[in-house]
Amino acid sequence: MKKLFALLAILSVALLLSACNGSNKENDTVRYETGVFIDKNWDDTVGTYKGPAVPDKETALKIGTAVFDAMEKSEESRDLTPESVFFDEEDHIWIVTFGKAPEGNVRVLGGGCSIAIREDNGEVVRIWFGE
Repeated sequence: MKKLFALLAILSVALLLSACNGSNKENDTVRYETGVFIDKNWDDTVGTYKGPAVPDKETALKIGTAVFDAMEKSEESRDLTPESVFFDEEDHIWIVTFGKAPEGNVRVLGGGCSIAIREDNGEVVRIWFGE
């Protein structure tokens, strides 16, 4: 009987260790799927969130950075870093701008990237390089 309990204890510990051996990343628990979404009633407003999807500069910066990081970029554009976040009060658009890090106290002009994001729904309205 003691051997059976010892074997069960060893198997339990082995099972627990194998379950914990995976990565602790949050994304390991997310299922990624492709296909055709079945409920395509995009215009239905029942139960729809009404507040701004991008309510503040921190959220705008996170979205802009995620979009920028996912883009294919030229060699020159890869070293751009977040430089500014501007909110257009008339159109309710966040503009996240990436530029070259300043050398000393001089900011290098040109070659930057700007990403415009709608406050109400998080839509990326425009991405442009230059200026």
